[in-house]
This record gives sequence, C-alpha cells and structure tokens, in this order.
Amino acid sequence: MAGIAPDGNVDDRIWITSRIRMISERKALRKQNYSYLLLTYYSLFVVIISVFSQYYKSYYGLFDSINISASVLVLAASLVVSGFRFEATASIFRDCYLGLQKLHGDDLSFEEKQKRYMDILSKYPNHSDNDYYDMLINHTLLEGKKLKNGETELSYTKFMAFSYLYRSLFFYLIVIVLFVLPVAFLCAPLLGLGVDVAK
Repeated sequence: MAGIAPDGNVDDRIWITSRIRMISERKALRKQNYSYLLLTYYSLFVVIISVFSQYYKSYYGLFDSINISASVLVLAASLVVSGFRFEATASIFRDCYLGLQKLHGDDLSFEEKQKRYMDILSKYPNHSDNDYYDMLINHTLLEGKKLKNGETELSYTKFMAFSYLYRSLFFYLIVIVLFVLPVAFLCAPLLGLGVDVAK
C-alpha cells in the first residue's frame, strides 16, 4: 500500500487509508468535471466557428483545415475521456473508503480488524503515491492538524510539497490554456490581430 508503513495501530492505518481514498475519489471527480466542461466548451467553439465560417475565413487562411481538425479533435477527446472512466474510478474509491470507515467503527479484535482491512484493500485498486502526498499536505500543512500512525507522527517532506505544488500548477495551467485558446481564436479578428488573407 503506497506510503503507509505496515507497523502502527490498525485503526490509524484504516483511517489514513480511507482519507487517501477520499483524495483519490476527489481527484477522479475533478478530472471528470473538467473533462466534460472542456468537451462542452470546445463543442460550442466548433459550432460557433462553423456558423460564422465566412467571417473567419477572411482572417485565417487555413480556416477550413482548422475547422475540420477541431471537429475531429473534439470527437477523439470525447472517446479518450470516456475511456478513462473517471466516474467509475471515483465510485470505486468511494466504495472503498466507505467500507473502511465502517470497519474503523467496528469493535473487533486486532487480528480480525487487520484481516478485514486487508480483505477490503484486496477488492479495490491501490491509490498512488501522489494521493498519499496530497493527503499529508492537505491534513498537516493546509489544515494544520497532526497525523499519527501508532506512535509515529506523519508529516510531509519538501519533495512532497514540491510535488503537490508542481502538479497543481501544471494541472490548472493546462486547464487555463485550454480555455483561453478558443477565446483568443475567436477574438483575434475582432481585435485586428488576425491575418487578413483576403487581400
């Protein structure tokens, strides 16, 4: 199991794992929501440039090629996004952490709880190391809380903080760029920034 030592209190490990799986679910849902939003956004973009094709042709010499390419890219992207199955992945992680939360509250012996804990984990895919990093950053840095596994206090490292910051910035930078590109394409002729190839 990524990022969690085998020693320590079983209740602590169950709680920590359930929190990591919550992070995994949240990230899958975030990817799904942004993917659907971007697909809808680019579909509207294709419709707009198709409706006003005569206007944009006078500014973009390769407009017809751009229009066809955009339509194909939207179709291909929709197939790729559906293939990633973000919603199904989120549902799997949700089922996992709900099972772990129920187990955490059960009054069982250490051996029985440990066995059921491993049984639950064997039924679901593992989280990534990045999900573990994100849980530590969220819990100890952003929320300012202490986290222990048995007698061991868990904390983030500089590498974890860098990884969290880098991945967050990269993700949102890509999203911003993808949202800005269609706006720039549509507004360039209106602002006189397009290349007039009609002359």
